[in-house]
Amino acid sequence: MALFASLFVLLQLVAPAPAAVPDSAAACVSTWLARQWSVSERAVRLEWGRLSGALPGGAAPFRVTGRGVAGWLVVVFDPSGRDAVAVRLRAGVEDSVLVAARPLVAGTLLDPADVRLEPRVHWGPPAPPSESRPGPGWEVRRALTTGETLARPAVAPPMLVVAGEPVRLVWAEGAVRVSVVGTALNRARQGESVRARVAGRSDPLVGSATAMGTVMISSGGNR
Repeated sequence: MALFASLFVLLQLVAPAPAAVPDSAAACVSTWLARQWSVSERAVRLEWGRLSGALPGGAAPFRVTGRGVAGWLVVVFDPSGRDAVAVRLRAGVEDSVLVAARPLVAGTLLDPADVRLEPRVHWGPPAPPSESRPGPGWEVRRALTTGETLARPAVAPPMLVVAGEPVRLVWAEGAVRVSVVGTALNRARQGESVRARVAGRSDPLVGSATAMGTVMISSGGNR
């Protein structure tokens, strides 16, 4: 048994290392991805798998395939030639993300000391810009450790409407804008539905929370 183990170790030492993608070929793929994703080439990060064969000399053409889920792609060099070589690639973009600056328990409302920016690689195409970015006042929905990314559903926007509190209900169409004050029947975050009771009406008005204590109602907002 010891003899077989020794032979295995020896073979590992003398076996040639797997071929790597040449820097020139990697640079071509990086440039192509940067253009496709509309980002700086310096922000592109590539992690190559093992080559299935030797790359042809010179600047070989290539084709990138795959859906890019979690950054995984396949690059085929010299795709129209007889000696096509395929290699797996994980590609992403370096970005700065908000993370927990210290351990946080569920129910915590974020303050500036709880948040810090940290460079991270987003594997795959750049994420679409978010309309709202976690910050002070956001609620921690589950326990977070130091360095964990602050993103939904782990954190949620602050409550804009509180049940039992006054809210301004706004209806607008063209140049016409009407607002009344009512009492919220439920709490809501940005974009969530709100039912509010208004004096003189038997049925509540329904709209969406848009700002602190403000609800936008649509035409015929009774439900």
